[in-house]
Amino acid sequence: MTPPPLPGQPGTDTLRLATTANVLLPGAGLFILGRRKAGAIYAGLFLLCFLIVLVLFLVGYANYLTTAMDPDLLQGNKLEQIGQGFHKEWLMALAGFGVVIYALSTVQFSRVKGGFAKSES
Repeated sequence: MTPPPLPGQPGTDTLRLATTANVLLPGAGLFILGRRKAGAIYAGLFLLCFLIVLVLFLVGYANYLTTAMDPDLLQGNKLEQIGQGFHKEWLMALAGFGVVIYALSTVQFSRVKGGFAKSES
């Protein structure tokens, strides 16, 4: 039988919830475990990257549809420029930045979670 967690220490259910939250949104697990500032920074940066990627993609897709449905598609160089509206470089850079944020959040979360696990034993 395991003893109850010490006051101020998260229980097993809280650690599971924090782990699940951190997988879904980087920084959310840190926020749950009491590292509110770090968790908010990671989550905010990740959500900002996600929002910018979403907006860039939707604007590019709207431009793509507008160009693709244009009756003068074969006039000039419209057909050659149809894929340039997606800003692939920006999308890839922001996706890379999101992966870095995810990795940093996971590393910090595992350290914080490991500290709580050591204090329980």
